Amino acid sequence: MIVLKRLSAFLVGLFSLVAGLFNSVEATNKEVAQKKVLIVYFSHTGNTKLIAEKVRKELADANYQVDLYRIEPMKEYPEYGDELRDLALNEANDDSCRPGFKVLDANVQDYDWILIGTPVWWYKALKIMLSFLEKQNFSDKEVRFFITHGGGPGTCISDMKTACKGANFGENVDIYCNSPGNGKVDYNETISWIKKIKKEMED
Repeated sequence: MIVLKRLSAFLVGLFSLVAGLFNSVEATNKEVAQKKVLIVYFSHTGNTKLIAEKVRKELADANYQVDLYRIEPMKEYPEYGDELRDLALNEANDDSCRPGFKVLDANVQDYDWILIGTPVWWYKALKIMLSFLEKQNFSDKEVRFFITHGGGPGTCISDMKTACKGANFGENVDIYCNSPGNGKVDYNETISWIKKIKKEMED
């Protein structure tokens, strides 16, 4: 009889412990799911698009609510070659240049975190990205950047920080890509960065 009572008490305690752990995990998952993340990017050759899609998958698999949008220019850029090079250089050297973009079906105010991706042209942030960022209200939003380049980040991130008035900044990542996106982007740096972002989100 004593043994049965002790066994019964043990089972009750074990059940309570398991239930408590389950509730804790469930509460954590709900908290994670409630954090909304917007990934907005511009990609021309495809590298930044691949990175953006990888970021979205990793966060969605971790139960975050994630929306992904590409900045669509009103007038598409030339595909490759001298025409694109010259146009990009002219934009980089013209501080007043702000190319038009199509209205994005998302409001940054609806999100907790905004992850912004762009290639680097001539060591600066693309002017179409600045066009978008300067029109948004980033007050008290957590903003992080991921950029792709074939020579170096230059002033790209600092250019975008200046455009994101009122935002909170943290860990960013720049990814070297030496050729147009062809499905062979190295995701190692991206995955390491995503782990840091998730840790920030959970703190």
